[in-house]
This record gives sequence, C-alpha cells and structure tokens, in this order.
Amino acid sequence: MKKPIIDLNQFSHNREIGYRPAVDELLNLINQFVEQEELAKLFNHFYLTYDLPIETTQKSFKRSIATSYIYKKSSFNNKLSLKSFPKSMLNYGALFYACFFTKKNKKINQYQLIIDDLWSPIELSRLEKLLNLFGKENVLCIARSKEVEEQFSEYDIYSKKFFRDFNKIDLLKSLYKEIFSGVWLVLIASLKTRVNLFGISLQIIHNYLAYKALFETNKAEYLIQPWHYDTSPIKNYLFKQSGGISTATIQKNIVEADLMFAYIDIDILFSYGNSGFQRLLEFDGRINKVKPVGSLFMEYHWFENPLVIEAQYDIIFMGINLTKGSDRVDKYEGFTDDYYSSFEWLVKIKNKNPQLKIGVKHHSSAGIEDSRESEILRNSEIIIVDKNLNSYQIAFSSHCVVTYGSSMGYELIGHNVLALFIDPGYRCAFLPEKENDNLGALRITSYEEFDESLSTILSRKNAINFSNVSKTDLCLESSVTSNNIFGHLKNII
Repeated sequence: MKKPIIDLNQFSHNREIGYRPAVDELLNLINQFVEQEELAKLFNHFYLTYDLPIETTQKSFKRSIATSYIYKKSSFNNKLSLKSFPKSMLNYGALFYACFFTKKNKKINQYQLIIDDLWSPIELSRLEKLLNLFGKENVLCIARSKEVEEQFSEYDIYSKKFFRDFNKIDLLKSLYKEIFSGVWLVLIASLKTRVNLFGISLQIIHNYLAYKALFETNKAEYLIQPWHYDTSPIKNYLFKQSGGISTATIQKNIVEADLMFAYIDIDILFSYGNSGFQRLLEFDGRINKVKPVGSLFMEYHWFENPLVIEAQYDIIFMGINLTKGSDRVDKYEGFTDDYYSSFEWLVKIKNKNPQLKIGVKHHSSAGIEDSRESEILRNSEIIIVDKNLNSYQIAFSSHCVVTYGSSMGYELIGHNVLALFIDPGYRCAFLPEKENDNLGALRITSYEEFDESLSTILSRKNAINFSNVSKTDLCLESSVTSNNIFGHLKNII
C-alpha cells in the first residue's frame, strides 16, 4: 500500500505543548518528507548531472526546509507554497544571467586554509589572529561584501557573488541538463508533494557551480566555516573532492532547541567547552570530532584589550536578539511571558533594593526598540546601556550578570563571573532540557529564587561556592582560542 503524501504546507506544530516535542516532531516530518519515493528521481538527477551523492543532496534539502519553518506562525515559509511557483521558476533565469560572468581557467593557487562566508569586516577581524598563525600568504578569505575586501587589502581575498564566476563548461552543461530534464523533474516532484521545490533545487545548483569553480582553482588543506549553524554538505563534499583534508566550524552561541541547528555537516566543531553541543548530533548532524577551544568572540572582544572599571553595575542584564528573531525563538504559547519576566523581576528587585545599580544591555545588532520591554522598565530607574558599548567590558565590571539565553552567560561562567539564567517554567529553548540540566543553581525558575540568589551573590556570602557547575563544560579559558584552533588543525595539541 502506497504511503500518503506528506504535506508540509499543512503542518502546524502545537504551541501548547513543550518546545522540544514540537521540534522533534518537525524534525521527523522533514526526514519523512525528503525520504518519499516521489523525490527519488530528482535526487538521482543531481547524482547523474552533478555527481552529488544522494545523501548529500537529501541533507541539503532537509536543511533548506528546516530553516524555512516559522515557529511564531506555526507554519512553513510561503516560499514552499505552490503559489510561489511562477516566481521560483523565473528565478531559474539566473543561470542564463550567470553566462555573462563565467570564470576563465586560472592557475591553481595553493593554501593551507580557506575561511569562507565573511559578510563583514568585523568577522575577519575576529579571525585575524588565527589567520596570522597560518601566515597571511597561506590563507584565502572568501568575502561576501566589498567592505571586507576594501578593509583587508593586504590579505588574499576572493570576492564571491551570487551567480558569478562559475566555470563556463560546468554552467553550460547545467543549463542543458536543467532545460531538458532538471526543471521538469523539479516540477513533477513539486506537484506530487504539493511543495514548491524550485528554490531549494536552484540553491543546490548554485552551491555546486560556485564551490566547484572555487575549489578547482584554490586548493587548501583546511576550510573553516565561521558560523556553526550555516554549514553546507555540498561545500564539504566538493572541498574534499578537491583534495581538502578537513572542514571545521566554530561555535558562536548556545545551541538552541531549534532546527536552525539541524543537519549540521562538518568534520570538526570547535566548541566553547566540553558540553553544550549535543543537540547538533540529536538533530541529525554529522560532526566527526568536537574540539573544545573556548570562545573566539571573547578572545577578540575581551582578551585583546581587557579593561575593567570597578563596580560599574551591581546587576547587568544581557539581552538576546528578540526584536530581530521573534519569528524563530517564539516557539510556544507563553514564550513572551517567560521572556519578559526577566524585566519584571529586575524591576521588582530594583523596587526592593533602590540602592542597586541595575542595567540592561542588548546586542549591538539589536533591532528596533522593544515597546513591551520599554513599558516594563519605564520609571524603574533601571539604566538602558548603550548597545554599542563592549558587552564583555561591562560584564566583567559588574557584580552579577543576568540573562534569558545569551551565550555570554556560558562564556562568563567559564571565566569566573557569576551569571544567572532566568527560566520561568523550566522551558527556555536556549538551555538544556531538565533531564540534561548542567546549570544547577545558576538556572532560576521563580522570582523568589531570583531574589534569594541575588542576595547571596551581592552580599558576597558563599558567592564563590554558589554553584558547583563545571566551568569547562560551558566554556574553556578563551585568551588562547585561536592558538587552540591552530593547534588542533595542525595536530600540534
């Protein structure tokens, strides 16, 4: 008996249940969808035309679908809807556009390291210490913006643009195969599954053509993808095909219970600490080795220029990027109440202890003003700290750090700064599930607990022994993170 078609666009997770069952259900649904026989001919097309292993193509499909889900709306992005067919089909015209910007064969360049996916100068600045350990002549940096190339002209920069610099023969072969076969297979598979697959298929073609051209003329032993939630199985496969030894990525935030972190495909994960990465494996990730190295962000933003100003704040709250990411982090009914409890509890603490200096500091990249937060904090005398100031400097200059889900909590605890995670209901998706909790007394689930913990910490009584959390589980000492990464890649340590 033939199995019924899995209709992704009809799926909606139950926001009344816990976030983890919902995420697991979604993961299972995506796996079942991609493994349907209705997609077999399409995956075979990518194998025969582009020599991409079926498993590699399937994982690419799964990742694209997983990152298309909008938790706040309990539905997939409209791009997967059949209504988006016309626009998606027209986008295939980009392959013809690419014919005007094909790449001529060049001499083969040899490097030790390729650093990919650099979207801004600050991203390369954080990696500059590692780059110089290899020697700048031995590193190729793949830039996605002009600013990177302009500010780091002394380095070897490859400017990568969408649908540019493909190998001419590969592009013409792709056009021929897609016109007479590929487009129709995508169309048939989309109609059968009732999901628009054109955008995903075109992305796979683009990645294949772009990375094949890149790695054919730029050989390297190692490749680093700086964002651990944005790896690519196609990139990894083609890098290995070109003779590369290992691909690696670097942890930059807490691994949330979110399918943004699903289907990771990498050889080496350079993690903050000895734990905290398990979800990457639970969510069908392929990671051959995990090497704890500390925080690259902390190394650059703190240890490069540490400056402690004594007793700047008694309590500093470090925010998350809610205004930019609410569609993703708002996974369950009651999430906003849980999150805004952070500010309500801070106001209560301030009212009870008016002498305390309390501040709220958000990311420099935080979006528009949060009106609900502003209303809670209005007339409370809690200080809104300039978001462009150095967060590490402020944290190290404060008696206690409080957060809802910022990765700075992990980093600071690893460096002997007490940080409390507010988590009403024990359901913060940034933190481990209850049965795997490794934060102990640092995880606060009620206002009474919050008040008592702060009293203990700020009075300095038993503050050192406040929690028996293993600091190295959360984050290793980070002043030598670049050296640790270099050592692991070169097999020195």
